[in-house]
Amino acid sequence: MCTKTLSLLLCICLLVISGCQESEQTAPPQQAPLAQPVVQPNLTSKIYTCEACPVVRLDTTMPVQVQAGTEFGYTIQVTNLTDEVVTNVIVTDVSASNFQPVRSNPPHVIDQNKIKWIFPEIGPRQTVQIDGVGMASAGGEVVNYIDVTYTAPVRLRTISLQPKIVITKSAPAEISACAPILYIFKVENIGTGPANNLRMYDTLPQGLTTSDGNSSIDITIGSLPAGKSRTYSVALTAARTGTYVNNVVAIADGEVTAESGEVITIVRKPVLQITNTGPETDYVNMETTYNISVTNTGDWPAIDTVIENILPQGMRFVRSQGGNLTDNRVLWKVARLNPGETVNTSVTLSAAALGTIQNTVTASAVCADTVTAIASTEIKGAPGILFEVGDTTDPVRLDNATTYRIVVTNQGSVPVTNIVIKATLDTAMNLVSNVGATKGQVAENGIITFEPLTWLAPRTQAIWEVTVKSINEGDIRFETEMTADQLTSPVMETESTHFFK
Repeated sequence: MCTKTLSLLLCICLLVISGCQESEQTAPPQQAPLAQPVVQPNLTSKIYTCEACPVVRLDTTMPVQVQAGTEFGYTIQVTNLTDEVVTNVIVTDVSASNFQPVRSNPPHVIDQNKIKWIFPEIGPRQTVQIDGVGMASAGGEVVNYIDVTYTAPVRLRTISLQPKIVITKSAPAEISACAPILYIFKVENIGTGPANNLRMYDTLPQGLTTSDGNSSIDITIGSLPAGKSRTYSVALTAARTGTYVNNVVAIADGEVTAESGEVITIVRKPVLQITNTGPETDYVNMETTYNISVTNTGDWPAIDTVIENILPQGMRFVRSQGGNLTDNRVLWKVARLNPGETVNTSVTLSAAALGTIQNTVTASAVCADTVTAIASTEIKGAPGILFEVGDTTDPVRLDNATTYRIVVTNQGSVPVTNIVIKATLDTAMNLVSNVGATKGQVAENGIITFEPLTWLAPRTQAIWEVTVKSINEGDIRFETEMTADQLTSPVMETESTHFFK
């Protein structure tokens, strides 16, 4: 058996796509006796190279001798010797006229008189193999010229950095209307590159403003490297109670945007309601009680609630329910008054003078508007008339005189007006004299009528005296009657005197 070795060495290629110059050394095969079987195939190797480009090696094998009219196999291997991808690889077989392709794996295509295998690409250090089956149609030398073309693109590499912004916003779920609302923003770059010209803005809901009165938040962050974060806080003021909903947006170069989820804050406030009830009328020096009620009708606790009752001029403090008297004020303190809760209390005063009293009570608490309630009471005076009649001597000897003393005392706080005194003498009596605060007139029927006393001031007295003698012994009656503007009916008094011999 003789062997045939074909070694191909390729020169430097000038163009990647057009291929390279080829140099090939072929050793002529040695003739073997036809009766002997083929023991070693022909081997051909060809390397394609070009400067700074990938390298391709082409290896083929074919039997040294074949029988005309009988199928035989052959192989073609294409190896990428580099670490780069080779594309558009085309293996071309230009064969002799006495060679007839039968089949191959992968399948071949016939292009005119050329047999071709097409590989879109061969990966780094990868080898592809073609297993072909052919047949010699006639005797003689069967020559196959196998070539390969390819494209070795130049790989231009860069790394694309992609920033990715995540923004979170936090705020209290509910808060007092008098407390600042603290918005906290956290901006994170979880991408692979810096976020440049990063800016964050928040259009505030109507009713919310920053400390300097702005209705929006605009923060220029600048450049935020990958993997870094920044946190900002802004204090806001609510102009009213209610629910505030909004979110924050961040933007950066390269159309990078991020948006936080909606944040909801409910602003609540305590609202105080006060009532103050007392009598519409009362009397001087009497105890006058005012009932006070304070309710939190808002939706936030009223902290440190203070109820204050300033004593009206002319009124003195008597007592209170749970309050403390300080100077001329009565104070009640409630540490916490929850929404819907009510506190009830009272204060008792006494008027020293007549007139209309305005009793004013206020209630205040942290974050609550001060409320006021006024109760008006007309202070009147009571006349308080005391009517007294008594004799100066009892018993009385006949022919001796005794005097009946009539005293009217105004114990009240207002004057008594138009006081009229009448005295009725018993038939056994003889009138001696009558004197007093007003002049008396004696009628034939024994009735003495004194002229009206037009004015009797509080805490004063008016006195009338009637002196009589009795002509009969026994118990003699002296009857008196008093009327005045302040009395709805006359006041009667009778004095009994014992006369004897």
